[in-house]
Amino acid sequence: MNSKDKKYKAIIFDLDGTLINSLPYHFLAFKDLLLEHDIRIEDSYLKKLIGMPTAVILGELKKRYKFRGNVPDLREERRYHYFKFIGQRDIVFPGVKATLRKIRFNYKIAVATGSSRIIFTHSTDRDFQEMFDFVATINDVKKGKPYPEQFLYTARKLKVNPGECLVIGDSIYDALAAKRAGMDFIGILSGYNKKTELIKEGAIKTIHSVNELARLL
Repeated sequence: MNSKDKKYKAIIFDLDGTLINSLPYHFLAFKDLLLEHDIRIEDSYLKKLIGMPTAVILGELKKRYKFRGNVPDLREERRYHYFKFIGQRDIVFPGVKATLRKIRFNYKIAVATGSSRIIFTHSTDRDFQEMFDFVATINDVKKGKPYPEQFLYTARKLKVNPGECLVIGDSIYDALAAKRAGMDFIGILSGYNKKTELIKEGAIKTIHSVNELARLL
């Protein structure tokens, strides 16, 4: 695939597991939160949920494990654990900033993340944040991935048609949302979903790192 095959005007990136190495810390935050409620969650089950908005994941966990607490309060508790684990670490994947600088010369670039605005700003530095033409967080939409709302909203803000957008993400929820939005999707193999799973949900290609995009586009 290259720009001769199809001309994209915008590239929309997922954040967690795609541009930044935050999944291990989100994973530990959920586990610690549940341990406070005397629940030991199966790692494989939790990994299947990660990629959806936190509130949705917590709703699913409450149904399965029947523990106390309302979702907004649990979300705040989980956020505390995430901040504890991440500390002041620089978790942007190596080479990503340089790759984004190259890509932004030819395309509008945006982030569409299932994380909240506060998670986004705490997990990245200002230099990273200012690279994008637009950033959509879960705070901007009613329904996050796998629903298409966030990608369609981002396309409108970028003033491009959905079919002119290429989505880059690491989860099947990114793939499903992109497909429903009428956008092409490339899967990144740095998350918890395998190549076969991403292709099954509509990925036109899989790559190991965002840094491979510089030679593909």
